[in-house]
Amino acid sequence: MQKSILYISTLLLVLSSCVTPKIHNALVIEHDATKSALTTQEKKVLQLNGTIEEQEGTIISLKSQISEMRNDSVQNGIALTTLQSKYDALSDAYDLLTSKNSRYMADKAKETKKLLEQLEQAQSELFAKEDELNKLSASLDAKEDELKLAQEELDARSARVTELETIINKKDSMVSALKQSISKALIGLEGEGLTVVQKNGKVYISLEEDLLFASGKYVVNSGGIAALNKLATALVPQKDLEILVEGHTDSIPLSGRGLVKDNWDLSVMRATNVVKILTTNQGLDPERITAAGRGEFIPLVENDTPENKGINRRTEIILTPDLTELANLLEGGN
Repeated sequence: MQKSILYISTLLLVLSSCVTPKIHNALVIEHDATKSALTTQEKKVLQLNGTIEEQEGTIISLKSQISEMRNDSVQNGIALTTLQSKYDALSDAYDLLTSKNSRYMADKAKETKKLLEQLEQAQSELFAKEDELNKLSASLDAKEDELKLAQEELDARSARVTELETIINKKDSMVSALKQSISKALIGLEGEGLTVVQKNGKVYISLEEDLLFASGKYVVNSGGIAALNKLATALVPQKDLEILVEGHTDSIPLSGRGLVKDNWDLSVMRATNVVKILTTNQGLDPERITAAGRGEFIPLVENDTPENKGINRRTEIILTPDLTELANLLEGGN
């Protein structure tokens, strides 16, 4: 640019020496204009150079960034490859776990189904047990009610037993007192063909045949009448007694033609005559006395010796306390 200006200036100097002032002035004006245009162009060139330098810097920066990006891309590629490998491994592991989980879930589903079935069965059994328990509870309540009633009945029976024992003890005491009274009234006769025994709540007065009768006879002798009168006197105060007179024989058969044809008749006649003598005492109520013949059928011992036969030939007077009170109590218990 400066060379062009120098060239133009030189050319103007040469021409100025050869041209007119008018042309010279025109050339000068043109020169100035050209110079001004050149200055303007130089400024633009400088601006362009600055812009170019700036763009070149930008290009260099961009190239650097591109290089860095390429390096980053390589690193990212490597990282991507690594991540892809890890992803593939994880994917394979996931698939394996999914497969195992599917089998596990299937097994668990079967196990859960089995447990549910067992649970349903257990619940059914539990409900059955509860029903059974409810039935047992109801049965237990019924049993408790029955037990309560049984206990009440037992208490009532116990009370009755106590009352019975009291009555029995009273009767036993009365029988003991009766025995003592009879023994006292017949003192001197015991051991002489007469015995007084207390057993089974009764008093048994046993009179051997010789004390009352001749052999085979049914009429009471004088000694027997005296003994029976003493006995009747002792029995009069005993108002609560039942009196049973039994005639007994041995096993030797009788063959009579009169009233006494056999041992049955003999035993009955003897018992009847004893009752008649006892009731001659006006204080002894005939309704309290019963006569019975036993024949040879209730022996005390075997009829195998004369002594034993003598023991079996006897008259028994059995004194039984009035058990009406005891019977009423028993009936009330039923």
